[in-house]
Amino acid sequence: MALVIFDIDGTLVDSTDYMTQAIHLSVEDLPNVEEPSRELVRSAYGLSGVDFWARVVPEATPQEVSMIRSRRSTFLDQLVKGNDLLFPKVRDTLASLKEQGHTLSTASNCGTHYLDMILDTQDIRQYFSSPICLGSINGQRKAEILAAHFERFPKKDVYMVGDRLSDIEAAVEHQVPAVVCTYGFGNEEEWARADYKISSIEEIIPIVNK
Repeated sequence: MALVIFDIDGTLVDSTDYMTQAIHLSVEDLPNVEEPSRELVRSAYGLSGVDFWARVVPEATPQEVSMIRSRRSTFLDQLVKGNDLLFPKVRDTLASLKEQGHTLSTASNCGTHYLDMILDTQDIRQYFSSPICLGSINGQRKAEILAAHFERFPKKDVYMVGDRLSDIEAAVEHQVPAVVCTYGFGNEEEWARADYKISSIEEIIPIVNK
């Protein structure tokens, strides 16, 4: 049986609209901070926390970024509650993989609050064993999340499933197959070193069962 490690944004969910709205609400009383466009927010998914905020609110001071992040979490919780962010067939695919005996986990460059919010509001926590993110390990790179997984799970029959360059780089560093989701937020240039490309999440099933 395989260990299948999933990225979150652009792989399992698309929270772009709600994230953009939450950031706009968080900066509305900061005249020096421009509201980022939906496209800008989307382009920043896959970056670590510091780099994400440097891209979406470059005018903000470190103190303002800290305040924006806190506000964003509150607003995003309110906006996401009761809404389905999952890409098509994600829930069925996770359920099938779990039923087949595969071990599923997560590797996202997000913080723990965001990871928990996604797992709980989208009702998918039950499919994952020890889901973690960059915030869980106080890390700097996605490869460190994979390293943390390999302290608990055997490094055998492992697949990293994601949509951005950081996902592929982490897989390459640990010499495990990278499965890229072409429906996500990345582009062909980022995907050059991927071992597999899938256009819908359920296509992962025959790959891990081969």
